[in-house]
Amino acid sequence: MAALPHRSDGLFSLGAVLARYWHPAYPLLPWALTSAMLTAAAMWDYWSRGGSIDYVVLGLAAYELMLGLMEEQQVDSMLRSSTSAEAERRDAT
Repeated sequence: MAALPHRSDGLFSLGAVLARYWHPAYPLLPWALTSAMLTAAAMWDYWSRGGSIDYVVLGLAAYELMLGLMEEQQVDSMLRSSTSAEAERRDAT
């Protein structure tokens, strides 16, 4: 499978960095994984010592997931347009 261009290249995202090296069948997985890791990091003090929740890191987790959802939407639209273009080429011949 060819690597698809990433829409979030202009924005820094740990999921985008991971997606450059890991190409799972479900395109949201790199962003979901990094979002889950950031969520765990934000909650770590709360779970381990009863400390406060790091809301900045929790916000970064939401940001990662938002970028992943935008990336998934772009991949779906690219796949739909490529399959419709192939169908049009087959119909023309």
